Amino acid sequence: MQKTDEKARTRVWRDEAGVTLLETLVALGLFAISVATMGDFVVQQVRKSATNNHYSVAYSIAEEQLESARALRYADITAESGEIQNGAMTFRYNTDVVDNSPAPNLKKITVHVDWDEPAGAKNVALETVYTAVRRF
Repeated sequence: MQKTDEKARTRVWRDEAGVTLLETLVALGLFAISVATMGDFVVQQVRKSATNNHYSVAYSIAEEQLESARALRYADITAESGEIQNGAMTFRYNTDVVDNSPAPNLKKITVHVDWDEPAGAKNVALETVYTAVRRF
């Protein structure tokens, strides 16, 4: 009885002796497809991350320019433009000032920030209204 069980086990092991070449090629093909898909996904995510970082920097520059304008006296607020270098990226800003808008004794201040990326030109804009308030 013991010999019969041993023969059955030997036969089972002999049938499952190893992985065939075809199984290995199929597994490698599936692995290559998944790696290629993930590689493209990772590249897209890195690009999106860089773009989001550039948007954050641009909004920060626009906010700084608005605060610089608001720190001035009402009569001294004028249009301004310039460039700011952040790493390898150059951001251009332009501050527009419209007098008596949207009402008398008010100034509408708009800051535009733009930059060039490999995917194309990007820009952001912030605006505020400033009033002629007497400071004591």
